[in-house]
Amino acid sequence: MNRSPQYRQYNAVQIKTANKGQLIVLLYQGALKNMKKALLQLEAKDMEGKGNSLIKAQDIVLELMYALDQGMLDEGNELAANLQRLYLYCYRQLVQANLKMDPKPIGEVIELLANLLEAWVQVAAGGGQDDGGSARSTVALTG
Repeated sequence: MNRSPQYRQYNAVQIKTANKGQLIVLLYQGALKNMKKALLQLEAKDMEGKGNSLIKAQDIVLELMYALDQGMLDEGNELAANLQRLYLYCYRQLVQANLKMDPKPIGEVIELLANLLEAWVQVAAGGGQDDGGSARSTVALTG
C-alpha cells in the first residue's frame, strides 16, 4: 500500500517523539499488523505477500529481542531472560509458519504478542513506573 507523504511524515514524527515504552508498543503493533496481514495473504494464496509480511514480523521480533537490556541479561535477570526466550520462540514459529505455509504458529504468536502488548501499553502509559516506586526498567532500547 502506498502511503501519502503526509502519512509517512506523521509516522516519522510519531517515532522520533516516542519514549522507549511507546517505541516498544509501536514494535508490537507493527508485528501484529504484519502477522494478521500474512494470515489473510495465506488464505488468499498470496505466497509472496505472505512471505514478505512474515519476514517483516520476524524482523520486528528480532528488534524486540535486541532491545532487551544486555546488562540485565548478563546479571541473570529472570524477566529479561524469559522475554529473550519468548522472542526467540516467536521468531522460530514465524519462520516455520513461513516455510510450511501453516497459519497455526502465526495465530499462536499473535496471541502471545497481543498479551505482551497489553502489558506494554500499561507500562508506556505509566512511564514505566509502578505505584510502589520500585520500578526498574526490564527493557532498554539500544542505539
